[in-house]
Amino acid sequence: MNIEDIAQHYIATPAYEVPSCVVKSFRQFIVDLAQVELPGIDFQYVEFIPYLRGEELCLEDIYADFNIGKLQISTQFNQSDLLGPDVNMIFRCIHEMHHIKLNVDFGLEGELATAAHIISLTENILFKQILFSETLGQVAVRLYKGQFPEYQKVVLFDLDVVNRLDKGLISPIMSV
Repeated sequence: MNIEDIAQHYIATPAYEVPSCVVKSFRQFIVDLAQVELPGIDFQYVEFIPYLRGEELCLEDIYADFNIGKLQISTQFNQSDLLGPDVNMIFRCIHEMHHIKLNVDFGLEGELATAAHIISLTENILFKQILFSETLGQVAVRLYKGQFPEYQKVVLFDLDVVNRLDKGLISPIMSV
């Protein structure tokens, strides 16, 4: 499976209706994860895409802010029925921190590494599938269509697909 396949599957598949008890548990998982992953950083929410130089994010600027204990996080496209706006912003902070911790950029290889790492932080199979959708599913659409999906939905990818990411078996190759 490659990124194009993931994007097409995300686009074509109806949203999974996450039961309210799972939504509550998943949100708590993200909040608990933040307690471990985010101490000591002052996150500043901004209404633009920070660290952008031309078309690319500038890692030097990100690391410069990180080294003084702060990071700017964009509030754009913050419509997540699953997480709600507040927890979705926390999840974005976690995601950005993993790019820094793993020392990977925001290109496809960096997104694959970050998604795999975040998914590895839980043993809950449903949470793994949700995290795959929230990370790689949406990123695949951005790479394939040139923009994030207007509606951020949860698509449950087969566990075999999720496990392929963990083993490095998802191909970054797109035919577009």
